[in-house]
Amino acid sequence: MGLTAVFLLAAAAPDTSSAQDAIKRVKIDLAYVEEIAQRLAQGPYRPDAPRGEDASAMKILSALKYDQYRAIRFLPERAIWKSENLNFQMHLFHLGYLFTQPVHINEFTHTHCQRLRFVQDFFDYSRSGMTSSLPPTLGYAGLRLHFPLNKPDVFDEAIVFQGASYFRALGKGNVYGLSSRGLALNCALPGITEEFPIFREFWVGKPEGTQRTITIFALLDSDSVAGAYQFDIAPGDPTTVAVHASLFFRKVSAVVGVSPFSSMFWFGENSRQRFDDYRPEVHDSDGLAIRTASGECMWRPTSNNPPRIETHSFKLHGVKGFGLLQRDRSFANYQDLEALYHQRPSIWVEPTSDWGPGEVRLVELPTQEELADNVVVYWIPDATPQPLKPFRYSYRQTWGMMENPAGAACWTVATRSGTHPWAPGVRFMIVEFDGPRLRELPSEKPPDAVVTVANGAPVSVENVRTLRNPFNGIWRASFEVRPASTNTPPAQIGPIELRCCLKSGEDYLSETWTYRTQL
Repeated sequence: MGLTAVFLLAAAAPDTSSAQDAIKRVKIDLAYVEEIAQRLAQGPYRPDAPRGEDASAMKILSALKYDQYRAIRFLPERAIWKSENLNFQMHLFHLGYLFTQPVHINEFTHTHCQRLRFVQDFFDYSRSGMTSSLPPTLGYAGLRLHFPLNKPDVFDEAIVFQGASYFRALGKGNVYGLSSRGLALNCALPGITEEFPIFREFWVGKPEGTQRTITIFALLDSDSVAGAYQFDIAPGDPTTVAVHASLFFRKVSAVVGVSPFSSMFWFGENSRQRFDDYRPEVHDSDGLAIRTASGECMWRPTSNNPPRIETHSFKLHGVKGFGLLQRDRSFANYQDLEALYHQRPSIWVEPTSDWGPGEVRLVELPTQEELADNVVVYWIPDATPQPLKPFRYSYRQTWGMMENPAGAACWTVATRSGTHPWAPGVRFMIVEFDGPRLRELPSEKPPDAVVTVANGAPVSVENVRTLRNPFNGIWRASFEVRPASTNTPPAQIGPIELRCCLKSGEDYLSETWTYRTQL
Protein backbone atom coordinates (compact mmCIF):
# COMPACT_ATOMS: atom_id res chain seq x y z
CA MET A 1 0.00 0.00 0.00
CA GLY A 2 1.41 3.38 -1.00
CA LEU A 3 1.68 6.66 0.83
CA THR A 4 -1.39 8.82 1.25
CA ALA A 5 -1.99 11.45 -1.40
CA VAL A 6 -1.89 14.68 0.64
CA PHE A 7 0.20 17.84 0.42
CA LEU A 8 3.69 16.74 1.40
CA LEU A 9 7.24 17.60 2.27
CA ALA A 10 9.94 14.95 2.61
CA ALA A 11 10.89 13.33 5.89
CA ALA A 12 13.86 14.72 7.73
CA ALA A 13 17.21 13.18 6.86
CA PRO A 14 19.45 11.95 9.69
CA ASP A 15 21.18 15.36 9.84
CA THR A 16 17.74 16.99 10.38
CA SER A 17 18.38 19.40 7.50
CA SER A 18 15.54 20.57 5.26
CA ALA A 19 14.44 17.91 2.80
CA GLN A 20 14.18 18.66 -0.91
CA ASP A 21 12.13 15.77 -2.28
CA ALA A 22 8.41 15.17 -1.70
CA ILE A 23 8.89 11.46 -1.02
CA LYS A 24 12.01 9.85 0.39
CA ARG A 25 12.89 6.23 -0.28
CA VAL A 26 14.06 5.06 3.11
CA LYS A 27 13.31 2.39 5.69
CA ILE A 28 11.96 3.91 8.89
CA ASP A 29 12.67 1.90 12.04
CA LEU A 30 13.99 2.46 15.55
CA ALA A 31 17.59 2.31 14.32
CA TYR A 32 16.88 5.13 11.86
CA VAL A 33 15.51 7.44 14.57
CA GLU A 34 18.18 6.31 17.00
CA GLU A 35 20.87 7.48 14.56
CA ILE A 36 19.28 10.94 14.46
CA ALA A 37 19.06 11.07 18.27
CA GLN A 38 22.66 9.98 18.74
CA ARG A 39 23.86 12.63 16.33
CA LEU A 40 21.80 15.33 18.01
CA ALA A 41 23.17 14.38 21.45
CA GLN A 42 26.74 15.04 20.29
CA GLY A 43 25.96 18.75 20.07
CA PRO A 44 24.11 21.31 22.18
CA TYR A 45 20.35 21.38 22.29
CA ARG A 46 18.93 23.58 19.53
CA PRO A 47 15.14 23.81 19.61
CA ASP A 48 13.40 24.56 16.34
CA ALA A 49 13.08 28.34 15.99
CA PRO A 50 10.47 29.46 13.44
CA ARG A 51 11.90 31.83 10.83
CA GLY A 52 10.47 34.14 8.22
CA GLU A 53 6.79 33.51 7.53
CA ASP A 54 6.68 30.79 10.22
CA ALA A 55 7.91 33.24 12.88
CA SER A 56 5.29 35.80 11.91
CA ALA A 57 2.57 33.14 12.03
CA MET A 58 3.69 31.91 15.44
CA LYS A 59 3.38 35.42 16.91
CA ILE A 60 -0.29 35.35 15.95
CA LEU A 61 -0.88 31.78 17.10
CA SER A 62 0.87 32.12 20.46
CA ALA A 63 -1.36 35.11 21.27
CA LEU A 64 -4.53 33.02 20.96
CA LYS A 65 -6.62 32.71 24.10
CA TYR A 66 -7.75 29.31 25.39
CA ASP A 67 -11.26 29.59 23.97
CA GLN A 68 -9.97 30.77 20.59
CA TYR A 69 -7.56 27.87 20.35
CA ARG A 70 -10.19 25.32 21.33
CA ALA A 71 -12.44 26.71 18.60
CA ILE A 72 -9.97 25.69 15.88
CA ARG A 73 -11.26 22.28 14.87
CA PHE A 74 -9.70 19.63 12.67
CA LEU A 75 -12.26 18.62 10.05
CA PRO A 76 -13.09 14.90 10.46
CA GLU A 77 -13.75 14.58 6.74
CA ARG A 78 -10.09 15.51 6.12
CA ALA A 79 -8.73 12.74 8.35
CA ILE A 80 -5.66 11.00 6.97
CA TRP A 81 -6.62 7.55 5.54
CA LYS A 82 -10.37 8.26 5.89
CA SER A 83 -11.16 7.25 2.31
CA GLU A 84 -9.00 4.09 2.35
CA ASN A 85 -11.22 1.79 4.46
CA LEU A 86 -8.55 1.19 7.11
CA ASN A 87 -8.99 0.61 10.84
CA PHE A 88 -7.18 3.85 11.70
CA GLN A 89 -7.64 7.51 10.89
CA MET A 90 -5.23 10.29 11.86
CA HIS A 91 -6.20 13.82 12.95
CA LEU A 92 -3.68 16.64 13.41
CA PHE A 93 -3.47 19.35 16.07
CA HIS A 94 -3.09 23.02 15.23
CA LEU A 95 -0.32 25.16 16.72
CA GLY A 96 -1.31 27.97 19.07
CA TYR A 97 -2.03 29.05 22.65
CA LEU A 98 0.35 26.99 24.87
CA PHE A 99 1.31 24.65 22.02
CA THR A 100 3.94 26.78 20.29
CA GLN A 101 6.60 24.13 19.60
CA PRO A 102 6.29 23.04 15.94
CA VAL A 103 6.20 19.26 15.55
CA HIS A 104 7.06 17.57 12.27
CA ILE A 105 4.84 14.61 11.37
CA ASN A 106 5.79 12.04 8.76
CA GLU A 107 3.90 9.12 7.25
CA PHE A 108 5.83 6.03 6.22
CA THR A 109 5.41 2.61 4.64
CA HIS A 110 7.89 -0.27 4.43
CA THR A 111 9.94 1.54 1.80
CA HIS A 112 9.00 5.22 1.64
CA CYS A 113 8.43 8.24 3.85
CA GLN A 114 6.90 11.68 3.41
CA ARG A 115 6.39 14.69 5.66
CA LEU A 116 2.85 15.92 6.13
CA ARG A 117 2.78 19.54 5.10
CA PHE A 118 0.67 22.01 7.05
CA VAL A 119 -2.68 22.40 5.28
CA GLN A 120 -4.89 25.21 6.51
CA ASP A 121 -7.93 23.68 4.80
CA PHE A 122 -7.73 20.77 7.27
CA PHE A 123 -9.20 23.07 9.96
CA ASP A 124 -12.38 24.98 10.73
CA TYR A 125 -11.57 28.49 12.02
CA SER A 126 -15.11 29.89 11.88
CA ARG A 127 -15.53 30.25 15.67
CA SER A 128 -11.94 31.19 16.53
CA GLY A 129 -11.69 34.67 15.03
CA MET A 130 -8.59 33.56 13.10
CA THR A 131 -8.42 35.07 9.59
CA SER A 132 -4.69 34.97 8.87
CA SER A 133 -3.16 32.95 6.06
CA LEU A 134 -0.59 30.49 7.43
CA PRO A 135 2.49 29.09 5.61
CA PRO A 136 2.65 25.40 4.57
CA THR A 137 6.00 24.94 6.37
CA LEU A 138 4.47 25.71 9.77
CA GLY A 139 4.11 22.18 11.16
CA TYR A 140 1.60 20.87 13.68
CA ALA A 141 1.25 20.64 17.47
CA GLY A 142 0.65 16.88 17.59
CA LEU A 143 -1.57 14.08 16.39
CA ARG A 144 -4.29 11.71 17.46
CA LEU A 145 -5.35 8.34 16.12
CA HIS A 146 -8.96 7.21 15.79
CA PHE A 147 -10.07 3.57 15.80
CA PRO A 148 -13.43 1.71 16.07
CA LEU A 149 -12.84 1.28 19.79
CA ASN A 150 -16.42 0.95 21.06
CA LYS A 151 -18.55 0.39 17.94
CA PRO A 152 -17.46 -1.20 14.66
CA ASP A 153 -18.76 1.72 12.58
CA VAL A 154 -17.60 4.63 14.79
CA PHE A 155 -14.01 5.90 14.86
CA ASP A 156 -13.29 6.94 18.46
CA GLU A 157 -10.17 8.69 19.71
CA ALA A 158 -7.70 6.01 20.81
CA ILE A 159 -4.44 7.84 21.53
CA VAL A 160 -3.18 11.44 21.50
CA PHE A 161 0.34 12.86 21.32
CA GLN A 162 0.40 16.59 22.13
CA GLY A 163 2.59 18.83 24.26
CA ALA A 164 6.20 18.12 25.33
CA SER A 165 6.44 14.29 25.45
CA TYR A 166 2.88 13.74 26.72
CA PHE A 167 0.50 11.15 25.34
CA ARG A 168 -2.83 9.72 26.48
CA ALA A 169 -4.62 6.54 25.45
CA LEU A 170 -8.06 5.03 25.95
CA GLY A 171 -9.36 1.51 26.34
CA LYS A 172 -12.89 0.45 25.46
CA GLY A 173 -15.43 2.37 27.53
CA ASN A 174 -12.93 4.98 28.77
CA VAL A 175 -12.87 8.76 28.62
CA TYR A 176 -9.61 10.70 28.81
CA GLY A 177 -8.03 10.97 32.25
CA LEU A 178 -4.42 10.49 33.25
CA SER A 179 -1.46 11.21 30.94
CA SER A 180 1.81 9.47 30.20
CA ARG A 181 5.15 10.96 29.16
CA GLY A 182 8.18 9.79 27.29
CA LEU A 183 10.56 10.85 30.08
CA ALA A 184 10.64 12.83 33.34
CA LEU A 185 13.79 14.71 34.35
CA ASN A 186 14.31 16.18 37.84
CA CYS A 187 10.64 15.97 38.74
CA ALA A 188 9.64 17.69 42.02
CA LEU A 189 13.20 18.18 43.30
CA PRO A 190 13.73 21.05 45.78
CA GLY A 191 15.76 23.85 44.23
CA ILE A 192 16.05 22.17 40.82
CA THR A 193 13.94 23.17 37.83
CA GLU A 194 12.16 20.27 36.18
CA GLU A 195 13.09 19.66 32.55
CA PHE A 196 10.43 18.73 30.02
CA PRO A 197 11.80 16.95 26.94
CA ILE A 198 9.73 17.27 23.77
CA PHE A 199 8.80 14.94 20.95
CA ARG A 200 9.97 17.15 18.09
CA GLU A 201 9.20 14.73 15.26
CA PHE A 202 6.96 11.71 14.62
CA TRP A 203 6.95 8.99 11.99
CA VAL A 204 3.55 7.30 11.74
CA GLY A 205 3.39 3.93 10.00
CA LYS A 206 0.52 3.69 7.53
CA PRO A 207 -1.56 0.61 8.47
CA GLU A 208 -2.37 -2.03 5.88
CA GLY A 209 -5.69 -3.69 5.12
CA THR A 210 -7.47 -4.84 8.27
CA GLN A 211 -4.43 -4.28 10.50
CA ARG A 212 -5.50 -3.45 14.09
CA THR A 213 -2.11 -2.27 15.34
CA ILE A 214 -0.06 0.75 14.36
CA THR A 215 3.54 1.84 14.95
CA ILE A 216 4.76 5.35 15.68
CA PHE A 217 8.39 6.42 16.05
CA ALA A 218 9.25 9.64 17.88
CA LEU A 219 12.36 11.79 18.26
CA LEU A 220 12.76 13.18 21.78
CA ASP A 221 14.99 16.16 22.51
CA SER A 222 15.82 18.55 25.35
CA ASP A 223 18.71 20.31 27.01
CA SER A 224 19.95 17.10 28.67
CA VAL A 225 19.00 14.27 26.33
CA ALA A 226 18.06 13.14 22.84
CA GLY A 227 16.22 9.88 22.29
CA ALA A 228 14.38 7.56 19.94
CA TYR A 229 11.04 5.95 20.82
CA GLN A 230 8.97 3.23 19.21
CA PHE A 231 5.28 2.92 20.13
CA ASP A 232 3.41 -0.21 19.01
CA ILE A 233 -0.23 0.63 19.67
CA ALA A 234 -3.07 -1.92 19.82
CA PRO A 235 -6.40 -0.26 20.69
CA GLY A 236 -9.02 -2.46 22.31
CA ASP A 237 -10.38 -3.74 25.61
CA PRO A 238 -7.87 -2.85 27.00
CA THR A 239 -5.51 -0.80 24.80
CA THR A 240 -1.83 -1.69 24.93
CA VAL A 241 1.17 0.46 24.02
CA ALA A 242 4.51 -1.33 23.75
CA VAL A 243 7.37 1.16 24.14
CA HIS A 244 11.03 0.82 23.18
CA ALA A 245 13.34 3.72 24.07
CA SER A 246 16.96 4.53 23.28
CA LEU A 247 18.33 7.60 25.07
CA PHE A 248 21.58 9.52 24.62
CA PHE A 249 22.27 11.97 27.43
CA ARG A 250 24.19 15.15 26.80
CA LYS A 251 24.71 15.48 30.55
CA VAL A 252 23.79 13.62 33.74
CA SER A 253 20.41 14.47 35.26
CA ALA A 254 19.77 14.31 39.00
CA VAL A 255 16.69 12.10 38.57
CA VAL A 256 15.70 10.18 35.45
CA GLY A 257 12.07 9.06 35.54
CA VAL A 258 11.22 6.11 33.30
CA SER A 259 7.64 5.63 32.07
CA PRO A 260 6.26 8.63 33.97
CA PHE A 261 2.57 9.36 34.13
CA SER A 262 0.48 11.95 35.92
CA SER A 263 -3.06 12.07 37.20
CA MET A 264 -5.44 14.15 39.32
CA PHE A 265 -6.74 13.59 42.82
CA TRP A 266 -8.77 16.41 44.36
CA PHE A 267 -10.79 14.66 47.06
CA GLY A 268 -12.28 11.24 47.81
CA GLU A 269 -13.80 9.03 50.46
CA ASN A 270 -10.83 9.43 52.77
CA SER A 271 -9.91 13.08 52.24
CA ARG A 272 -9.49 15.11 55.42
CA GLN A 273 -9.90 18.35 53.48
CA ARG A 274 -13.44 18.83 52.17
CA PHE A 275 -14.59 21.25 49.49
CA ASP A 276 -17.94 22.87 48.80
CA ASP A 277 -18.86 20.56 45.92
CA TYR A 278 -21.95 18.50 45.13
CA ARG A 279 -19.90 15.44 44.16
CA PRO A 280 -18.81 12.81 46.72
CA GLU A 281 -15.44 12.22 45.00
CA VAL A 282 -13.37 13.90 42.28
CA HIS A 283 -10.31 12.08 40.98
CA ASP A 284 -8.83 10.41 37.90
CA SER A 285 -7.03 7.74 39.94
CA ASP A 286 -7.52 6.46 43.47
CA GLY A 287 -4.34 4.49 44.05
CA LEU A 288 -0.90 3.26 43.06
CA ALA A 289 -0.51 -0.49 42.54
CA ILE A 290 2.89 -2.23 42.50
CA ARG A 291 3.98 -5.81 41.92
CA THR A 292 7.56 -6.36 43.04
CA ALA A 293 10.08 -8.75 41.52
CA SER A 294 9.42 -11.12 44.43
CA GLY A 295 5.69 -11.14 43.63
CA GLU A 296 4.44 -8.99 46.52
CA CYS A 297 1.48 -6.80 45.55
CA MET A 298 1.18 -3.36 47.14
CA TRP A 299 -1.50 -0.64 47.11
CA ARG A 300 -0.96 3.00 48.04
CA PRO A 301 -4.16 5.11 48.00
CA THR A 302 -3.68 8.51 46.37
CA SER A 303 -5.98 10.14 48.86
CA ASN A 304 -3.99 12.80 50.64
CA ASN A 305 -4.10 16.00 48.52
CA PRO A 306 -1.39 17.18 50.96
CA PRO A 307 -0.83 20.78 52.11
CA ARG A 308 2.65 20.65 50.56
CA ILE A 309 4.52 18.46 48.07
CA GLU A 310 4.99 14.92 49.39
CA THR A 311 7.25 12.27 47.87
CA HIS A 312 6.93 8.56 48.55
CA SER A 313 9.65 6.14 47.41
CA PHE A 314 9.33 2.38 47.13
CA LYS A 315 12.86 0.93 46.88
CA LEU A 316 12.82 -2.41 45.05
CA HIS A 317 15.31 -5.00 43.81
CA GLY A 318 13.16 -5.16 40.70
CA VAL A 319 9.62 -4.56 39.59
CA LYS A 320 7.16 -6.64 37.59
CA GLY A 321 4.64 -3.83 37.18
CA PHE A 322 3.22 -0.61 38.58
CA GLY A 323 0.44 1.77 37.72
CA LEU A 324 -2.18 4.29 38.76
CA LEU A 325 -5.64 2.75 38.90
CA GLN A 326 -9.20 4.01 39.11
CA ARG A 327 -10.65 1.09 41.07
CA ASP A 328 -13.90 2.75 42.07
CA ARG A 329 -16.18 2.36 39.03
CA SER A 330 -19.50 3.27 40.64
CA PHE A 331 -21.16 6.35 39.15
CA ALA A 332 -22.96 6.87 42.46
CA ASN A 333 -19.63 7.71 44.10
CA TYR A 334 -18.89 10.54 41.65
CA GLN A 335 -22.28 11.87 40.43
CA ASP A 336 -20.66 13.66 37.47
CA LEU A 337 -22.42 13.31 34.11
CA GLU A 338 -19.87 15.49 32.30
CA ALA A 339 -16.46 14.44 33.61
CA LEU A 340 -17.49 10.75 33.95
CA TYR A 341 -14.79 10.01 36.50
CA HIS A 342 -16.02 6.43 36.86
CA GLN A 343 -14.87 5.83 33.27
CA ARG A 344 -11.35 7.25 33.56
CA PRO A 345 -8.67 4.75 32.47
CA SER A 346 -6.26 2.92 34.71
CA ILE A 347 -2.69 2.49 33.48
CA TRP A 348 -0.42 -0.49 34.18
CA VAL A 349 3.27 -0.64 33.19
CA GLU A 350 5.23 -3.89 32.83
CA PRO A 351 8.96 -3.89 31.99
CA THR A 352 9.80 -5.97 28.92
CA SER A 353 13.55 -5.53 29.44
CA ASP A 354 15.70 -5.86 32.55
CA TRP A 355 15.26 -2.65 34.53
CA GLY A 356 17.38 -3.86 37.44
CA PRO A 357 17.01 -2.37 40.93
CA GLY A 358 15.50 1.05 41.50
CA GLU A 359 12.43 2.67 42.96
CA VAL A 360 8.85 3.56 42.15
CA ARG A 361 8.38 7.18 43.13
CA LEU A 362 5.01 8.75 43.89
CA VAL A 363 4.79 12.54 44.05
CA GLU A 364 1.64 14.21 45.40
CA LEU A 365 1.12 17.95 45.07
CA PRO A 366 -1.53 20.14 46.72
CA THR A 367 -4.43 21.40 44.62
CA GLN A 368 -7.54 23.45 45.24
CA GLU A 369 -9.37 22.38 42.09
CA GLU A 370 -9.67 19.55 39.59
CA LEU A 371 -8.03 21.10 36.51
CA ALA A 372 -4.40 20.31 37.28
CA ASP A 373 -2.64 16.96 37.47
CA ASN A 374 -1.19 16.72 40.98
CA VAL A 375 -0.12 13.06 41.17
CA VAL A 376 3.03 11.85 39.38
CA VAL A 377 4.49 8.32 39.27
CA TYR A 378 7.66 7.04 37.59
CA TRP A 379 10.49 4.51 37.91
CA ILE A 380 14.00 5.66 38.87
CA PRO A 381 16.72 3.16 37.94
CA ASP A 382 19.65 2.78 40.32
CA ALA A 383 21.98 2.79 37.31
CA THR A 384 22.52 6.43 36.30
CA PRO A 385 22.63 6.97 32.52
CA GLN A 386 26.01 8.29 31.42
CA PRO A 387 26.63 10.99 28.79
CA LEU A 388 26.52 9.77 25.18
CA LYS A 389 26.28 6.11 26.20
CA PRO A 390 23.07 4.50 24.92
CA PHE A 391 20.51 3.92 27.65
CA ARG A 392 17.88 1.47 26.40
CA TYR A 393 14.79 0.01 28.01
CA SER A 394 11.35 -1.23 27.02
CA TYR A 395 7.97 -1.69 28.64
CA ARG A 396 4.32 -2.33 27.90
CA GLN A 397 1.54 -0.01 29.01
CA THR A 398 -2.06 -1.20 29.41
CA TRP A 399 -4.86 1.38 29.42
CA GLY A 400 -8.37 0.34 30.43
CA MET A 401 -10.86 -0.45 33.17
CA MET A 402 -8.52 -2.82 35.06
CA GLU A 403 -9.10 -3.21 38.79
CA ASN A 404 -6.34 -5.66 39.66
CA PRO A 405 -3.69 -5.85 36.92
CA ALA A 406 -1.03 -6.81 39.50
CA GLY A 407 -2.80 -10.13 39.96
CA ALA A 408 -3.26 -9.90 43.74
CA ALA A 409 -5.36 -12.70 45.25
CA CYS A 410 -7.43 -10.04 47.05
CA TRP A 411 -7.19 -6.28 46.81
CA THR A 412 -8.09 -3.02 48.55
CA VAL A 413 -11.34 -1.41 47.47
CA ALA A 414 -11.66 1.48 49.95
CA THR A 415 -9.77 3.38 52.63
CA ARG A 416 -11.74 5.29 55.26
CA SER A 417 -10.44 7.40 58.11
CA GLY A 418 -11.73 9.77 60.75
CA THR A 419 -11.78 10.90 64.37
CA HIS A 420 -14.38 11.04 67.13
CA PRO A 421 -14.85 13.86 69.67
CA TRP A 422 -15.04 11.33 72.49
CA ALA A 423 -11.59 9.93 71.61
CA PRO A 424 -9.27 12.94 71.12
CA GLY A 425 -5.90 12.14 69.56
CA VAL A 426 -7.09 8.81 68.11
CA ARG A 427 -7.45 8.12 64.40
CA PHE A 428 -9.91 5.42 63.38
CA MET A 429 -9.01 3.50 60.20
CA ILE A 430 -11.06 1.17 58.02
CA VAL A 431 -9.55 -0.68 55.07
CA GLU A 432 -11.87 -2.71 52.85
CA PHE A 433 -10.70 -5.74 50.86
CA ASP A 434 -12.36 -7.88 48.21
CA GLY A 435 -11.45 -10.76 45.93
CA PRO A 436 -12.37 -14.37 45.17
CA ARG A 437 -10.42 -15.92 48.08
CA LEU A 438 -12.04 -13.58 50.60
CA ARG A 439 -15.49 -14.24 49.20
CA GLU A 440 -14.99 -17.93 49.95
CA LEU A 441 -14.35 -17.35 53.66
CA PRO A 442 -17.28 -17.99 56.00
CA SER A 443 -18.28 -15.03 58.18
CA GLU A 444 -17.65 -17.06 61.33
CA LYS A 445 -14.00 -17.60 60.31
CA PRO A 446 -12.71 -14.08 59.67
CA PRO A 447 -9.18 -13.48 58.38
CA ASP A 448 -6.59 -11.83 60.58
CA ALA A 449 -5.52 -8.25 59.86
CA VAL A 450 -1.78 -7.64 60.21
CA VAL A 451 -1.18 -3.92 60.87
CA THR A 452 2.29 -2.41 61.33
CA VAL A 453 3.78 1.06 61.65
CA ALA A 454 6.41 1.13 58.92
CA ASN A 455 8.38 4.26 59.84
CA GLY A 456 8.77 3.88 63.60
CA ALA A 457 6.43 6.74 64.49
CA PRO A 458 5.69 6.90 68.27
CA VAL A 459 2.18 5.49 67.99
CA SER A 460 0.39 2.30 68.90
CA VAL A 461 -2.15 0.33 66.88
CA GLU A 462 -5.05 -1.03 68.91
CA ASN A 463 -8.41 -2.79 68.58
CA VAL A 464 -7.53 -4.53 65.32
CA ARG A 465 -10.38 -6.64 63.99
CA THR A 466 -11.99 -7.86 60.78
CA LEU A 467 -15.64 -8.06 59.88
CA ARG A 468 -17.59 -8.97 56.77
CA ASN A 469 -19.95 -6.25 55.59
CA PRO A 470 -23.32 -8.06 55.40
CA PHE A 471 -24.63 -5.61 52.80
CA ASN A 472 -22.02 -6.22 50.09
CA GLY A 473 -19.88 -9.17 51.24
CA ILE A 474 -16.68 -7.12 51.47
CA TRP A 475 -14.30 -7.70 54.40
CA ARG A 476 -13.33 -4.74 56.58
CA ALA A 477 -10.20 -4.39 58.66
CA SER A 478 -10.63 -1.75 61.36
CA PHE A 479 -8.10 -0.42 63.86
CA GLU A 480 -7.20 2.63 65.93
CA VAL A 481 -3.96 4.62 65.86
CA ARG A 482 -3.05 6.63 68.98
CA PRO A 483 0.07 8.09 70.61
CA ALA A 484 2.23 5.43 72.22
CA SER A 485 2.68 7.65 75.25
CA THR A 486 0.18 9.92 76.97
CA ASN A 487 3.05 12.38 77.36
CA THR A 488 3.27 12.94 73.60
CA PRO A 489 0.70 15.38 72.21
CA PRO A 490 -0.78 14.12 68.90
CA ALA A 491 0.10 17.41 67.21
CA GLN A 492 3.80 16.69 67.79
CA ILE A 493 3.67 13.33 66.03
CA GLY A 494 4.72 13.58 62.40
CA PRO A 495 3.58 11.48 59.44
CA ILE A 496 2.69 7.86 60.22
CA GLU A 497 3.37 5.14 57.65
CA LEU A 498 0.94 2.24 58.05
CA ARG A 499 0.81 -1.17 56.43
CA CYS A 500 -2.03 -3.68 56.52
CA CYS A 501 -2.79 -7.03 54.93
CA LEU A 502 -5.09 -9.97 55.57
CA LYS A 503 -3.98 -13.51 56.30
CA SER A 504 -5.55 -16.81 57.30
CA GLY A 505 -3.20 -18.85 59.45
CA GLU A 506 0.17 -18.60 57.69
CA ASP A 507 -1.45 -17.85 54.34
CA TYR A 508 -1.38 -14.22 53.21
CA LEU A 509 -4.60 -13.47 51.36
CA SER A 510 -4.39 -9.86 50.22
CA GLU A 511 -2.12 -7.27 48.73
CA THR A 512 -0.30 -5.01 51.18
CA TRP A 513 -2.07 -1.73 51.82
CA THR A 514 0.34 1.14 52.59
CA TYR A 515 -0.75 4.56 53.76
CA ARG A 516 0.57 7.82 55.19
CA THR A 517 -1.57 9.69 57.71
CA GLN A 518 -1.40 11.88 60.79
CA LEU A 519 -3.27 11.92 64.08
